[in-house]
Amino acid sequence: MAILKPDFKRLSAFLWLNFGLSLAVCSLLLLFTGGHPLEMLYTGTALVSNTVMLYAALAVPAAVLFLLPRGRGALCALLAAFQMTLVTDVAIYKIFKFHLNSMVLNLVLTPGGLESLDQGWGTKALFVLIAAALGFAQWYFWRKSAALALKWKPRQAKALAAALLLFVAADKGLFAWGTLYDSVYITRNAQLFPLYQPLRIRTFASKYLGVKLDSEVKGGVDLRYSGLAYPRAPLRTEPPARPLNFLLIIVDSLRSDMLNPDVMPETWALGERSAVFENHYSGGNCTRFGIFSMLYGIYGNYWFPMLGERRGPALIDVLKKQGYDLRLYASAKLSFPEFNKTCFVAVPRAGIYDEPAGENGAERDQDISEKFISYLKTRDAKKPYFGFVFYDASHGSYDYLPGFEKFKPSNGVSQLALNLDSVGALKNKYKNSVRFDDHLVGRIMKALEASGGLKDTVVLVMGDHGEAFLERGRYGHNQGYSPEEIHVPLVLYAPGRPPERVRAFTSHLDIVPTLLPLAGVKNAAEDYSSGRSLFAREARAFLPSSSWDSACIITATATLEMPLEAYKGGVKVFDSEYRQQPGRAAAAFMPLIMRFQKEAKKFYK
Repeated sequence: MAILKPDFKRLSAFLWLNFGLSLAVCSLLLLFTGGHPLEMLYTGTALVSNTVMLYAALAVPAAVLFLLPRGRGALCALLAAFQMTLVTDVAIYKIFKFHLNSMVLNLVLTPGGLESLDQGWGTKALFVLIAAALGFAQWYFWRKSAALALKWKPRQAKALAAALLLFVAADKGLFAWGTLYDSVYITRNAQLFPLYQPLRIRTFASKYLGVKLDSEVKGGVDLRYSGLAYPRAPLRTEPPARPLNFLLIIVDSLRSDMLNPDVMPETWALGERSAVFENHYSGGNCTRFGIFSMLYGIYGNYWFPMLGERRGPALIDVLKKQGYDLRLYASAKLSFPEFNKTCFVAVPRAGIYDEPAGENGAERDQDISEKFISYLKTRDAKKPYFGFVFYDASHGSYDYLPGFEKFKPSNGVSQLALNLDSVGALKNKYKNSVRFDDHLVGRIMKALEASGGLKDTVVLVMGDHGEAFLERGRYGHNQGYSPEEIHVPLVLYAPGRPPERVRAFTSHLDIVPTLLPLAGVKNAAEDYSSGRSLFAREARAFLPSSSWDSACIITATATLEMPLEAYKGGVKVFDSEYRQQPGRAAAAFMPLIMRFQKEAKKFYK
């Protein structure tokens, strides 16, 4: 505030008064923290720091309006609108547990939207009163600023500016420290304040400071300070007399149409004696949310609080409590995405093999297969096991070993040169890599059968998400929610269950509600999941899928893509062929949006 010239003293005083009001409004977000002393220290500091950053961005347009001949009224209107936005954001966070974005605006501004939130005329009247009060506050602040400007001393301004900069430095330093030393009471609050920008220095610290980041994760949040109600009720279990083994085999980027006799003959053969789910969708369009949805059975937005609290899935907790041998074999390290802090936080490091030998994905996939087959031969047959085998050859570079080049021409293509003419060879390379991983699936199935393991082992083979090859103008995944990105195969073999082909809509969210009852859990699926048994026959209105900052609702005839962050843009509707429709088509999704939001906050306290 050293720039205080006589003409700007009143503007500075006006902004300081508004700063105090904004601080008071945003402090309501502190009610959504867990209350741990370290957490309160950090969030209190971040509250001031984030408000400073917001006003730093606001200062430039405020100064421009202040200098305009008739800009003073517009300046007051701008600040009133800004304060109302903060009030609305706090209200939205209370309802949805995320901040104001275009999806919420669409919901609120659509006729009937507020009523569907059980917010009728009383809520509207309250917001009108708040808006009027904020307008009056701006009138009062403007009048008060004249008197304050006369008392304003440069030394005071410098001291206040220094104090605020100290808050910013302390906030960023605390968050950086929290990420380095895995302090859940800090890192779980990274999304508490609107537009908050955390300082992450893990890569820098690892590369230049020698900080080891991938040591075994220990502990989590004390449940007294948890913001989650997961599961919603204690799980009642009656373990079966002869417990089943559970084996999940995941092929990265495996899209649904790859499950055919030409590309995946081994998995196709397994499907002949299994349940094959033909309309199965991943709970995410990338690995992080695909794996999360299949192991937790809940919406992808819970990834962030689960990571923040180091909370593992109910599935793993139940199996661990029952004495299962937990074994993970992954071709890529389970520390990124941070599965070692979420899905597998409760798995002892001794049961994890995620640094296999090999120069590429195919060699590493082969190594983890051999390690798992070796485990099958030497394990204690009296102890049930949970196995998780995660292949990576079909991801990114699409690797395979010599002898598996069935589809030709097969070669990599620079993304800069990728087009409809060149993409065919790249897709063939992908198909060959899938065929190689399918060969490894076959080896595991033969080893299981040779050891007699199929009589007491449930086997699932699936993709974490899919992969697009410009069919609709997009390549790869995590681009949107096209069928190529989220429609994945699922083959489920269960001892004694007859083979079938299931055409009903199913989801990764349905896997946990299918497996936990087999482990003796008696609770209804809604206590621990947003899915249902894969073998349920009731029709469902929609399936959800998620990503970092967006989500989608999938129906039989259309897909609605929704932003979960303010910067993400508006809602988009696509028809069954994934052709974008006019924005007014979103109105038909209103009831489904409300059901989506109900599930998206169900496991919060």
